[in-house]
Amino acid sequence: AVVSTQSTGTLSSAFCHLLAVMKLLTLFAALLIVTSADEPDIDINHADIDTPSRETVPRHKGTVTVHVVAHTHDDVGWLKTVDQYYYGARDDIYKGGVQYIIDTVVEQLVKDPKKKFIYVEIAFFKRWWEEQDKETQQQVKNLVKGGQLEFINGGYCMNDEASVHYTATKDQMSEGKKRLQR
Repeated sequence: AVVSTQSTGTLSSAFCHLLAVMKLLTLFAALLIVTSADEPDIDINHADIDTPSRETVPRHKGTVTVHVVAHTHDDVGWLKTVDQYYYGARDDIYKGGVQYIIDTVVEQLVKDPKKKFIYVEIAFFKRWWEEQDKETQQQVKNLVKGGQLEFINGGYCMNDEASVHYTATKDQMSEGKKRLQR
């Protein structure tokens, strides 16, 4: 749901904190893929740490393996305007700027070829991309080709699956994919 501070007045601080906590809990739940380890123990001394897989990661009976998948979920106009989210304005509502997130992710991926990241919201990425010089754009292309940076969903934003009409989902996905193909 979109909350407009212009029509409803300023949201109370407690309400904003509650929304932020709910969003974090939802994000955390979405990031975890849990698998049980019913297979026999794997010898930790012979585990291949450089190429982790189901067969090479040490597991013990009765334990749970948790996979955390780093990805974005940057709102395209939820509590702030798109510009406010992108540039980090109105930090009284939410701290952080999307442009700095992308800058940092690209910087860290270039520094460490073992790191990977998944990006979702093409609305922000397109804007960031157009502000970059040719060298940075080439670095990003190399990160994508090398499998370090991946785009999932491909939509203009990560749509609200719970209460959106299917035409809105179709439209925003089509718009995002068009921008990705450029």
